[in-house]
Amino acid sequence: MSSCIIGSVYQGFPLDPPLGLIAYQASSNSIRLEWWGNNSESYFSGYVVFITTNSNDLYTNRDSTNHFDKPYVTNSTGSLPTIKAPTTTVTSKYNYQVNTLPNGSNLVVGVTYYIAVSAYSASKSTFSPLSNITNITLTN
Repeated sequence: MSSCIIGSVYQGFPLDPPLGLIAYQASSNSIRLEWWGNNSESYFSGYVVFITTNSNDLYTNRDSTNHFDKPYVTNSTGSLPTIKAPTTTVTSKYNYQVNTLPNGSNLVVGVTYYIAVSAYSASKSTFSPLSNITNITLTN
């Protein structure tokens, strides 16, 4: 038996990015996301979900550590990260369900949504590079 450790290909960045983002249609107006994360950084706070109908919003400067200009989803208190997560040295699977766009509007059937996730540090106000960017078109 052998083991595999998922490591960052982004050496020198303050946070390792999430890996393997997949989007599934949960209903006609919601999207379920799954990804893998392994963030042992002491200042890691959680993950931020980005969703938009314009792919350029995410592809522009995707390897940056400042994504405040991208359309991100806040948590229930209106702040970041979208999902709080513990610091860990074990690669873990994360899930999140998107029901609205960052502007509060509902997801709509027939529209293609582009989605990415980033690790986030609240204390440093910095992001990891974005995960892979995936897309999904909602159907009835």
